[in-house]
Parts: sequence; structure tokens; C-alpha cells
Amino acid sequence: MKYLLLFFLLYSSELAFSQSIDKNLVFWSSTKKISIADFAIKTNNKKASSSFMQFSIDYNVNGFDFLTKNFNKKVRNSFIRTASWIDTTSNVEKSIRYQQTLFDISEIYTRKFRKQLKENRKKIARGTQIVEEINQSIMTEFSKRRIKYDLDTNFSEIEKSQKEWETQITIELRELENFATE
Repeated sequence: MKYLLLFFLLYSSELAFSQSIDKNLVFWSSTKKISIADFAIKTNNKKASSSFMQFSIDYNVNGFDFLTKNFNKKVRNSFIRTASWIDTTSNVEKSIRYQQTLFDISEIYTRKFRKQLKENRKKIARGTQIVEEINQSIMTEFSKRRIKYDLDTNFSEIEKSQKEWETQITIELRELENFATE
């Protein structure tokens, strides 16, 4: 009876996590690209940068997840609408393209996180410290990649570099498609 109750509680919490949809979050999608409507804050401040998105890569992994064959629903990639803004007097299309590229890069590292969880699932049985270590490593890689993208494209201003990045991102997303949520 205790095991049945424990199983029910674990299953219920997982179900609640996977089905809870927060209207403040916009989840990455291969079919729906971001739009101006996704930004909760609209500004007209020409002194600041033209846009900003607050990304969130969150996860819900526990010790029993070593039994999981697929961590795709355990790690989510989103941005927080109410912490993201866009200057409506700037080149909105270019700002959205820039932010979409960052969101796509974030998805690459979300998929890499899922992949590493799968590869290390036996270690999760011994404790979830490995999950935090993987998370820190992935976030460090993501931050370095984001800086490289900004430098290479001058924040998406260099068209040739921007197209090269978009092509490379598409290739990487395709290579990691087994770790997508869609």
C-alpha cells in the first residue's frame, strides 16, 4: 500500500509539471516563431537596446527518473513574457529575428541537456547532484555560445554571419531532434 501511494504521488507530481501551462511562459517551438505579441513589455526607449528576452531552462528530475528512457518532457525551454521587452520604435523585425536566434540557440542547449541526462541516467539513481552538474555545464556552454553569436553577427547586424549562424543552428537542431519535445 505504501508503494502504491508513493507511486501515485510521484506520478501526480510529474503529471502536474508536464501539464501545467503558465501563460507567462512561451515555450520553444519549431512551428511557431516568436512575435511582437509574445513580449509583454513594449517600450519606445531609443537609448536602450531594442529588445531583451529572459530565457528559462528548467527541469524536474528526481531519483526515480533513472528508470526514464526519455528526458524530453523533464527539461523545458521557454522565455518569460513579463520579463521580456521590445522597443516598438526600432526595427521590430530585426529585433525579433535576433531574439528568435537566441531562443533557437537556447533550444540546442536544452536538447544537449536532455541528451546528457539520458546518457547519465544510471548516475541519477545514486542522487540528483549529477543533474545540477550537467545543468551548470550546459548553462556555461550556452552563455559562451551566446557571446560568440553576438560577436560574430554584431547582434544580428551582419547579414552574412547571421545567415551562417541560422544555417548552423538548423543543422544542430536536426542532429538533436531525438531530444525535442515535439
